[in-house]
Amino acid sequence: MIRNLLLASFLWSLGANLVYFFLNFHLEALGFGREAIGLAQALFVGVGVAFALPLAWLIPRLGYLRSFHLALGLALLGGGLLSLGLFPLLGVALYGLSGAVLQGAMPALLARVVPEGERVRVFSLQAALTTATGFLSTLLAGLLSDRLGARAVLPFALPFFLLALPLIRGLAEGQGALPRFGGRFALWLKLFLPNAVIAFGAGLVIPFLNLYLKEKFGLSYSATGLIFALSSLATGAAMLLQPLLVRRVGGVGAVVFVQALSLPFLAALAWAPWLPVVTLALLVRGALMNAAGPVYAALVTERLKEGERPGFFLMEGALWSLLFALGSALSGVVQGALGPVAFHYLFATTLTLYALGIALWPWAFRR
Repeated sequence: MIRNLLLASFLWSLGANLVYFFLNFHLEALGFGREAIGLAQALFVGVGVAFALPLAWLIPRLGYLRSFHLALGLALLGGGLLSLGLFPLLGVALYGLSGAVLQGAMPALLARVVPEGERVRVFSLQAALTTATGFLSTLLAGLLSDRLGARAVLPFALPFFLLALPLIRGLAEGQGALPRFGGRFALWLKLFLPNAVIAFGAGLVIPFLNLYLKEKFGLSYSATGLIFALSSLATGAAMLLQPLLVRRVGGVGAVVFVQALSLPFLAALAWAPWLPVVTLALLVRGALMNAAGPVYAALVTERLKEGERPGFFLMEGALWSLLFALGSALSGVVQGALGPVAFHYLFATTLTLYALGIALWPWAFRR
């Protein structure tokens, strides 16, 4: 059961990473300007905000497994519209909504089928597998675009969503309770806050890293794809090491350690003038900053009642999406006004916000 769910998640991520990595280039090929791409990125994540409360109500009633099916259907529809160039903003919105549905259903489904003592290990394995798919999908995106053109990449993502369907057939459905806030609001807010600060900082630069590298060093699509593919592989490897680090320094200590260690590499990514140094900084920064994700998810599930988990992860995802979208939209406006020099200011702001968010983790998880 767990193996099939992990494999389905792996296939989903192959398609999802292929779409997400190449979305900027695809929209550029459709004639979108830089500011319009920033707004499309904001829409991509912003739909999770608009639908967070409805989905928090819907997913427990629909069931975790049916919600997984719904996410796959939305991904196929949104990806299909984007591939054909028909109503591209609607395609972006539907595709973003599919991710929001999965974000609410997947942690709750995993927490239901995995014993508490195994959650850090299984959550880390799931995150490592899905992140490492970026190695394959972004590499494939770069190669396909150089040979077939920027608009020919997204259709290759759709079969991966279809292949995930047979694997989840027969899994236990799983139902959650409707979300109740009440006196738990203060706890939820504490658990949200560090990620909220980090999310806004991430939105300023992360969606534009592929464009930033391509412009700064004049890279081809395939070279850009290779760099991001290696970054995903490094992140997946770092996630597999998280259970060992948790045993040494505890869950909160592991989150703080790896994220704080990423900050010098973010600075090198922003201001180093040499491509090899920037490439190494990109690989290490992404690996360290994102490796804490599964540990955070496991820590949260330990502190919440089972019925709260889908609602919490949806609301946490909505808050992340809102701030990430605001950061993306603001970044697009700043880039449109200042040109390439804008990244100096954007990276400095991101570095400051990351440091503040990391400093808040011990407070957030204090019992």
